[in-house]
Amino acid sequence: MTAPLFDIKAKFSEYVTMAENGAVVEITKYGKTTAVIISINEYNQLKDNYRPSFVTKLNEWKRKTGGLSTKEYSEFSNTLTRNKEIYSSKESLF
Repeated sequence: MTAPLFDIKAKFSEYVTMAENGAVVEITKYGKTTAVIISINEYNQLKDNYRPSFVTKLNEWKRKTGGLSTKEYSEFSNTLTRNKEIYSSKESLF
């Protein structure tokens, strides 16, 4: 179900009750969906099943450790370049 923000403001408790009963209420602002009202059960299920993306985990690691040193980055980059040359050749490797 979709409802404009002005209607949500006027009938908030009704929309919360709908969400408690399993409805997903999308809130629109100027015709664009900007928020959602869902039940606590659905929220907990989403939260329990959440798995951060590889990029999120990589950024978290980078914040904690400072990332690769210049030497480590250079070695990694060289390895990638070598692997690309090896595995992109048209000749059979075997």
